[in-house]
Amino acid sequence: MKQRYFDLLAIAGVFAAYTVTIRLALHVGLRESLLGGLANTIPVVIFGAWVRRVIQRKLIGKPALVQLGIHLPLCAAFSGLCYGLLIVLLGVFNGGGPAGFLVKPFPVSGMAWQTLENVTTYALIAAMSYLQALHGGYVTASALPLQTETPAQPAGPITPAGYDAASAQPDHASPPAARGPEPSLKEPGDTRTDLERSRYFVRIGDELRPIDVDTVVSIGGADDYAEVWTQSGKHLVRMTLTEFTRSLDPARFARVHRSWIVNIHRVARAEPAGGGRLLLHMDTGQTVSTSRAGAKLVRDRVI
Repeated sequence: MKQRYFDLLAIAGVFAAYTVTIRLALHVGLRESLLGGLANTIPVVIFGAWVRRVIQRKLIGKPALVQLGIHLPLCAAFSGLCYGLLIVLLGVFNGGGPAGFLVKPFPVSGMAWQTLENVTTYALIAAMSYLQALHGGYVTASALPLQTETPAQPAGPITPAGYDAASAQPDHASPPAARGPEPSLKEPGDTRTDLERSRYFVRIGDELRPIDVDTVVSIGGADDYAEVWTQSGKHLVRMTLTEFTRSLDPARFARVHRSWIVNIHRVARAEPAGGGRLLLHMDTGQTVSTSRAGAKLVRDRVI
Protein backbone atom coordinates (compact mmCIF):
# COMPACT_ATOMS: atom_id res chain seq x y z
CA MET A 1 0.00 0.00 0.00
CA LYS A 2 2.84 2.37 0.82
CA GLN A 3 4.34 1.69 -2.60
CA ARG A 4 1.06 2.61 -4.27
CA TYR A 5 0.81 5.86 -2.34
CA PHE A 6 4.39 6.72 -3.25
CA ASP A 7 3.72 6.04 -6.94
CA LEU A 8 0.59 8.20 -6.92
CA LEU A 9 2.46 11.05 -5.23
CA ALA A 10 5.32 10.74 -7.72
CA ILE A 11 2.91 10.84 -10.68
CA ALA A 12 1.15 13.90 -9.23
CA GLY A 13 4.51 15.60 -8.68
CA VAL A 14 5.66 14.91 -12.24
CA PHE A 15 2.38 16.23 -13.66
CA ALA A 16 2.52 19.38 -11.52
CA ALA A 17 6.17 20.03 -12.42
CA TYR A 18 5.52 19.71 -16.17
CA THR A 19 2.38 21.85 -16.00
CA VAL A 20 4.03 24.67 -14.08
CA THR A 21 7.15 24.58 -16.26
CA ILE A 22 5.12 24.76 -19.49
CA ARG A 23 2.98 27.58 -18.10
CA LEU A 24 6.01 29.68 -17.09
CA ALA A 25 8.30 28.85 -20.02
CA LEU A 26 5.85 29.02 -22.91
CA HIS A 27 3.42 31.59 -21.47
CA VAL A 28 0.37 29.60 -22.53
CA GLY A 29 -3.05 29.35 -20.94
CA LEU A 30 -4.07 27.00 -18.17
CA ARG A 31 -5.75 24.52 -20.51
CA GLU A 32 -2.71 24.25 -22.76
CA SER A 33 -0.46 23.91 -19.71
CA LEU A 34 -2.57 21.08 -18.28
CA LEU A 35 -2.71 19.25 -21.60
CA GLY A 36 1.05 19.68 -22.06
CA GLY A 37 1.68 18.40 -18.54
CA LEU A 38 -0.56 15.41 -19.19
CA ALA A 39 1.13 14.65 -22.52
CA ASN A 40 4.54 14.66 -20.83
CA THR A 41 3.43 12.66 -17.79
CA ILE A 42 1.71 9.77 -19.56
CA PRO A 43 4.88 8.46 -21.34
CA VAL A 44 6.91 8.75 -18.12
CA VAL A 45 4.31 6.73 -16.20
CA ILE A 46 3.91 4.00 -18.82
CA PHE A 47 7.53 3.46 -19.76
CA GLY A 48 8.83 4.31 -16.28
CA ALA A 49 6.80 1.43 -14.84
CA TRP A 50 8.26 -0.85 -17.50
CA VAL A 51 11.81 0.32 -16.74
CA ARG A 52 11.35 -0.20 -13.01
CA ARG A 53 10.05 -3.72 -13.56
CA VAL A 54 13.01 -4.63 -15.78
CA ILE A 55 15.54 -3.20 -13.32
CA GLN A 56 14.08 -4.87 -10.24
CA ARG A 57 13.40 -8.24 -11.84
CA LYS A 58 16.22 -8.59 -14.35
CA LEU A 59 19.17 -6.36 -13.44
CA ILE A 60 19.52 -6.33 -9.67
CA GLY A 61 22.07 -8.87 -8.54
CA LYS A 62 23.92 -9.08 -11.83
CA PRO A 63 27.56 -7.95 -12.16
CA ALA A 64 28.06 -4.19 -12.46
CA LEU A 65 29.37 -4.33 -16.02
CA VAL A 66 26.40 -6.41 -17.12
CA GLN A 67 24.01 -3.94 -15.53
CA LEU A 68 25.77 -1.03 -17.21
CA GLY A 69 25.63 -2.79 -20.58
CA ILE A 70 21.87 -3.25 -20.20
CA HIS A 71 21.18 0.23 -18.79
CA LEU A 72 22.54 1.93 -21.92
CA PRO A 73 20.12 0.38 -24.46
CA LEU A 74 17.33 0.44 -21.87
CA CYS A 75 17.82 4.19 -21.40
CA ALA A 76 17.88 4.71 -25.18
CA ALA A 77 14.66 2.72 -25.56
CA PHE A 78 13.00 4.68 -22.74
CA SER A 79 14.01 8.02 -24.28
CA GLY A 80 12.87 7.07 -27.78
CA LEU A 81 9.55 5.62 -26.66
CA CYS A 82 8.78 8.59 -24.43
CA TYR A 83 9.58 11.04 -27.22
CA GLY A 84 7.48 9.15 -29.76
CA LEU A 85 4.45 8.90 -27.49
CA LEU A 86 4.84 12.55 -26.45
CA ILE A 87 4.62 13.95 -29.98
CA VAL A 88 1.62 11.70 -30.69
CA LEU A 89 -0.18 12.91 -27.57
CA LEU A 90 0.65 16.52 -28.35
CA GLY A 91 -0.77 16.00 -31.83
CA VAL A 92 -3.96 14.53 -30.33
CA PHE A 93 -4.38 17.25 -27.69
CA ASN A 94 -3.55 20.10 -30.07
CA GLY A 95 -5.08 18.63 -33.20
CA GLY A 96 -7.69 21.33 -33.48
CA GLY A 97 -10.75 19.10 -33.82
CA PRO A 98 -12.16 15.58 -34.16
CA ALA A 99 -11.31 15.37 -37.87
CA GLY A 100 -7.73 14.35 -37.14
CA PHE A 101 -4.47 15.40 -35.63
CA LEU A 102 -0.97 16.20 -36.83
CA VAL A 103 2.09 14.49 -35.39
CA LYS A 104 4.82 17.10 -35.65
CA PRO A 105 8.38 16.32 -34.49
CA PHE A 106 10.28 18.84 -32.41
CA PRO A 107 12.99 20.96 -34.01
CA VAL A 108 16.56 19.80 -33.46
CA SER A 109 17.09 22.01 -30.41
CA GLY A 110 13.79 20.88 -28.89
CA MET A 111 14.59 17.23 -29.60
CA ALA A 112 18.00 17.57 -27.93
CA TRP A 113 16.42 19.16 -24.86
CA GLN A 114 13.73 16.46 -24.72
CA THR A 115 16.36 13.74 -25.00
CA LEU A 116 18.34 15.22 -22.11
CA GLU A 117 15.15 15.42 -20.11
CA ASN A 118 14.30 11.77 -20.83
CA VAL A 119 17.81 10.58 -19.91
CA THR A 120 17.62 12.50 -16.63
CA THR A 121 14.19 11.05 -15.92
CA TYR A 122 15.50 7.56 -16.64
CA ALA A 123 18.36 8.08 -14.18
CA LEU A 124 15.90 9.17 -11.47
CA ILE A 125 13.62 6.20 -12.14
CA ALA A 126 16.58 3.79 -12.05
CA ALA A 127 17.84 5.26 -8.77
CA MET A 128 14.39 5.03 -7.19
CA SER A 129 14.02 1.47 -8.47
CA TYR A 130 17.18 0.40 -6.66
CA LEU A 131 16.12 2.19 -3.47
CA GLN A 132 12.63 0.68 -3.56
CA ALA A 133 14.07 -2.77 -4.18
CA LEU A 134 16.50 -2.36 -1.29
CA HIS A 135 13.73 -1.53 1.17
CA GLY A 136 11.11 -3.76 -0.40
CA GLY A 137 12.91 -7.08 -0.17
CA TYR A 138 14.36 -7.52 -3.66
CA VAL A 139 17.94 -6.80 -2.66
CA THR A 140 19.44 -8.57 0.30
CA ALA A 141 22.97 -8.78 1.53
CA SER A 142 22.75 -12.37 2.71
CA ALA A 143 20.45 -15.20 3.61
CA LEU A 144 21.12 -16.70 7.02
CA PRO A 145 19.51 -19.91 8.32
CA LEU A 146 17.52 -19.27 11.46
CA GLN A 147 18.86 -21.06 14.52
CA THR A 148 16.23 -23.14 16.28
CA GLU A 149 15.01 -22.20 19.72
CA THR A 150 15.95 -25.66 21.00
CA PRO A 151 19.65 -26.11 20.12
CA ALA A 152 19.64 -29.56 21.71
CA GLN A 153 17.98 -30.89 18.59
CA PRO A 154 20.32 -32.57 16.06
CA ALA A 155 21.21 -30.59 12.99
CA GLY A 156 18.56 -30.78 10.29
CA PRO A 157 18.56 -29.97 6.59
CA ILE A 158 18.94 -26.24 7.40
CA THR A 159 21.68 -25.81 10.01
CA PRO A 160 23.28 -22.51 11.10
CA ALA A 161 26.93 -22.13 10.20
CA GLY A 162 29.18 -22.93 13.13
CA TYR A 163 26.51 -24.90 15.00
CA ASP A 164 28.20 -27.41 17.31
CA ALA A 165 25.91 -30.32 18.00
CA ALA A 166 28.24 -31.79 20.61
CA SER A 167 28.41 -28.61 22.72
CA ALA A 168 24.68 -28.09 22.39
CA GLN A 169 23.98 -31.57 23.81
CA PRO A 170 25.66 -32.14 27.19
CA ASP A 171 24.51 -35.74 27.27
CA HIS A 172 25.72 -36.50 23.75
CA ALA A 173 28.25 -39.00 24.99
CA SER A 174 25.73 -40.99 27.03
CA PRO A 175 24.42 -44.25 25.55
CA PRO A 176 21.20 -43.95 23.58
CA ALA A 177 19.41 -46.21 26.07
CA ALA A 178 20.18 -43.82 28.94
CA ARG A 179 18.35 -40.96 27.31
CA GLY A 180 14.62 -40.53 27.12
CA PRO A 181 12.77 -41.05 23.86
CA GLU A 182 13.34 -38.30 21.33
CA PRO A 183 11.22 -37.51 18.28
CA SER A 184 12.84 -38.56 15.05
CA LEU A 185 13.74 -35.56 12.89
CA LYS A 186 13.27 -37.67 9.82
CA GLU A 187 9.60 -38.25 10.43
CA PRO A 188 7.63 -36.08 7.98
CA GLY A 189 4.71 -35.95 10.38
CA ASP A 190 6.68 -34.10 13.03
CA THR A 191 5.46 -30.66 11.99
CA ARG A 192 6.82 -28.91 15.08
CA THR A 193 10.38 -29.95 14.29
CA ASP A 194 9.94 -29.18 10.60
CA LEU A 195 8.77 -25.65 11.44
CA GLU A 196 11.76 -25.02 13.69
CA ARG A 197 14.15 -26.02 10.94
CA SER A 198 12.31 -24.37 8.08
CA ARG A 199 13.04 -20.67 8.34
CA TYR A 200 15.62 -18.34 6.87
CA PHE A 201 16.65 -14.86 7.86
CA VAL A 202 16.87 -12.41 4.99
CA ARG A 203 18.87 -9.23 5.52
CA ILE A 204 17.04 -6.16 4.17
CA GLY A 205 19.02 -3.04 4.95
CA ASP A 206 19.74 -3.22 8.68
CA GLU A 207 16.83 -5.54 9.38
CA LEU A 208 16.59 -9.33 9.45
CA ARG A 209 13.28 -10.73 8.30
CA PRO A 210 12.33 -14.40 8.52
CA ILE A 211 11.13 -16.43 5.55
CA ASP A 212 9.30 -19.68 6.20
CA VAL A 213 10.46 -22.35 3.80
CA ASP A 214 6.87 -23.58 3.60
CA THR A 215 5.99 -20.35 1.79
CA VAL A 216 8.78 -20.72 -0.78
CA VAL A 217 7.38 -21.55 -4.20
CA SER A 218 10.57 -21.64 -6.30
CA ILE A 219 14.20 -20.55 -6.25
CA GLY A 220 15.89 -19.32 -9.42
CA GLY A 221 19.63 -18.99 -9.97
CA ALA A 222 21.17 -15.58 -10.70
CA ASP A 223 24.98 -15.91 -10.70
CA ASP A 224 26.11 -15.75 -7.06
CA TYR A 225 22.58 -14.84 -6.01
CA ALA A 226 19.31 -16.71 -5.91
CA GLU A 227 15.82 -15.34 -6.50
CA VAL A 228 13.57 -16.78 -3.80
CA TRP A 229 9.95 -16.61 -4.92
CA THR A 230 7.50 -16.85 -2.04
CA GLN A 231 3.74 -16.55 -1.88
CA SER A 232 4.11 -12.88 -0.96
CA GLY A 233 6.84 -11.76 -3.38
CA LYS A 234 10.44 -12.17 -4.49
CA HIS A 235 13.70 -11.84 -2.55
CA LEU A 236 17.18 -11.73 -4.00
CA VAL A 237 19.64 -13.40 -1.62
CA ARG A 238 23.39 -13.93 -1.73
CA MET A 239 23.28 -17.70 -1.83
CA THR A 240 23.83 -20.09 -4.72
CA LEU A 241 21.43 -22.79 -5.84
CA THR A 242 24.02 -25.40 -4.88
CA GLU A 243 24.01 -24.10 -1.31
CA PHE A 244 20.22 -24.13 -1.26
CA THR A 245 20.16 -27.67 -2.64
CA ARG A 246 22.36 -28.89 0.20
CA SER A 247 20.25 -27.20 2.89
CA LEU A 248 16.69 -27.85 1.73
CA ASP A 249 14.62 -30.96 2.41
CA PRO A 250 14.86 -33.18 -0.71
CA ALA A 251 11.45 -34.66 0.09
CA ARG A 252 9.92 -31.23 -0.42
CA PHE A 253 12.21 -29.45 -2.87
CA ALA A 254 13.61 -30.65 -6.19
CA ARG A 255 16.15 -29.06 -8.48
CA VAL A 256 14.29 -29.44 -11.74
CA HIS A 257 16.72 -27.34 -13.79
CA ARG A 258 20.24 -26.07 -13.33
CA SER A 259 18.63 -22.65 -12.76
CA TRP A 260 15.54 -23.66 -10.76
CA ILE A 261 14.54 -25.35 -7.53
CA VAL A 262 10.82 -25.82 -6.94
CA ASN A 263 8.71 -26.68 -3.94
CA ILE A 264 6.94 -29.87 -5.02
CA HIS A 265 4.10 -29.06 -2.61
CA ARG A 266 3.46 -25.84 -4.57
CA VAL A 267 3.10 -27.42 -8.03
CA ALA A 268 -0.48 -27.02 -9.19
CA ARG A 269 -0.06 -29.05 -12.38
CA ALA A 270 2.57 -30.17 -14.89
CA GLU A 271 2.34 -30.54 -18.63
CA PRO A 272 4.70 -31.91 -21.29
CA ALA A 273 6.94 -29.29 -22.89
CA GLY A 274 8.58 -31.50 -25.54
CA GLY A 275 11.91 -33.26 -25.54
CA GLY A 276 11.14 -35.08 -22.32
CA ARG A 277 10.78 -31.80 -20.41
CA LEU A 278 7.90 -30.54 -18.32
CA LEU A 279 6.32 -27.16 -17.74
CA LEU A 280 5.42 -26.78 -14.08
CA HIS A 281 2.55 -24.48 -13.19
CA MET A 282 2.99 -23.33 -9.60
CA ASP A 283 0.02 -22.49 -7.41
CA THR A 284 0.96 -18.79 -7.54
CA GLY A 285 0.63 -18.70 -11.33
CA GLN A 286 4.38 -18.88 -11.99
CA THR A 287 5.60 -21.36 -14.63
CA VAL A 288 8.94 -23.17 -14.47
CA SER A 289 10.45 -25.18 -17.32
CA THR A 290 12.34 -28.29 -16.28
CA SER A 291 15.27 -30.08 -17.87
CA ARG A 292 14.94 -33.72 -18.89
CA ALA A 293 16.64 -34.80 -15.66
CA GLY A 294 14.40 -32.48 -13.66
CA ALA A 295 11.32 -33.84 -15.39
CA LYS A 296 12.42 -37.35 -14.38
CA LEU A 297 12.60 -36.22 -10.75
CA VAL A 298 9.00 -35.04 -10.99
CA ARG A 299 7.81 -38.15 -12.85
CA ASP A 300 9.43 -40.37 -10.23
CA ARG A 301 6.90 -38.97 -7.77
CA VAL A 302 3.95 -40.07 -9.88
CA ILE A 303 1.92 -42.82 -8.19
